[in-house]
Amino acid sequence: MNKRTAFITATAFVTAFAAAVPAVAQTSETTETTTVTTTKTEPRKYVYYGEHDIYFAPATKTYYWKEGPEWRSGAELPPTSRTYVTSGGVTIELDTDKPYERNDWVIEHYRKRP
Repeated sequence: MNKRTAFITATAFVTAFAAAVPAVAQTSETTETTTVTTTKTEPRKYVYYGEHDIYFAPATKTYYWKEGPEWRSGAELPPTSRTYVTSGGVTIELDTDKPYERNDWVIEHYRKRP
C-alpha cells in the first residue's frame, strides 16, 4: 500500500468517526439528577424573659415580644415593656430565627413556676 492510499484510508476513517460521534451524542438519553442537601441549623442564642414572653437576640440586637395575639420584633421594646428586661433573663439556644415559633416549648422548659 502506498502512502497516498494509506493517507486516503486514514482520512476516510477519521471523517467517518468524527461524523459518528455527534450522532451518538445526539441520541444519548439525558437523565435529570436531583441533589438534596440538608444542613444542620446552627442554634441561635436568645435571652428569654419568661414572666413577660420577651426574647432578645444579642447577635442581631433584636427584641421579640407579644402584643395581644401577635408577635412583634424590633431594635427596641415598647416603653411599657422596657422595665421587664433589666434583669432575670435566661440565655437559651433555639434552632430558629423567630424564637416565638418555639414559645410553647420554651415556656414548658424555662418559665419560672410559682
